[in-house]
Amino acid sequence: MNYRKLGRTGLMVSEIAVGCSAFWGDKMFSEKQAAAIIHEAFERGVNFFDTGHNYSNFNAEPRLGRILQGILKSNDRSRVIVSTKGGSVIGRSPVLSLRRGETKDFSPDAIERSCRESLENLKCGYLDIFQLHGITQAQMSEPLLERLAKMKQRGMFKYLGVNTHKEADMLFIAEHPEHFDMVLIDYNVLQLDREPVIDKLHAAGIGVVAGTVLAQGHLVRGKIGSLSSGSFFWYLARSLLRPSSRRLAKHSKAMRETLASITEMSPAQAAFAYILENKKVASCVFGTTNISNLNEVIEAVDKKLTEDSKRKIRQAYEALTYKISG
Repeated sequence: MNYRKLGRTGLMVSEIAVGCSAFWGDKMFSEKQAAAIIHEAFERGVNFFDTGHNYSNFNAEPRLGRILQGILKSNDRSRVIVSTKGGSVIGRSPVLSLRRGETKDFSPDAIERSCRESLENLKCGYLDIFQLHGITQAQMSEPLLERLAKMKQRGMFKYLGVNTHKEADMLFIAEHPEHFDMVLIDYNVLQLDREPVIDKLHAAGIGVVAGTVLAQGHLVRGKIGSLSSGSFFWYLARSLLRPSSRRLAKHSKAMRETLASITEMSPAQAAFAYILENKKVASCVFGTTNISNLNEVIEAVDKKLTEDSKRKIRQAYEALTYKISG
């Protein structure tokens, strides 16, 4: 495993991080199998684990906490970097919630309560990173930022981040490095138009973590899950119901064929290797319920694309008639 510094923080994060969400955290998926994923990743050098308070209908955080307890019994806390998110107030299990009304609450009290509950769930003493989950510029109030500063001073978390898919909010974060330390954004070979904003974030000292590197599974055949684990129907539903996933699916065919044509590595590895070529990205978050898929992606850190392969990927992206990033 290779490690990169996360912005101006003191954290050295593994180039591949494990996302502890979605079907991995669902009660329908065996906790024994979920634990096997985390233990295998840790043994392979992954030190960065990302989750969210509401993930998997509020089941992912406590599950990760139980699993990490086993790891921390024989390892120093500093060997594990734990990141979670607050602000989303309803669970999403498996894809949609039938509850109507507000789905976010970024009031200072709600955010502190969410962070405190995350600490209780994760049982790790402190959070390395606390992210505001899908917050907009308009929701970043002075009272909220003041409360977050006090929470940080009290040792609830070390670094503050934002998980967002909106470029306008990414630019706001880049303009306010006095408040923010990192950002988790969608960035993959179908969304290379993220690169100018990544340049701005990096120049401001904001650590950049890439999510959706496989475009929610649409870049690689057979990555929508398996019938044996039950994940097939979970991910199929997501691909059909989420607008962002439908957009990725619509424009993925040519890029999927390009990745499949690369001979020096697998299509999934090529997708990760290309994003890791960007040294302004500290880590790529990847979620899975399959150890073989996990190891395939981890091995991408030691593989290099040829110049011809990189050119083919760039040309496939440039041929897109519709840019996906918001």
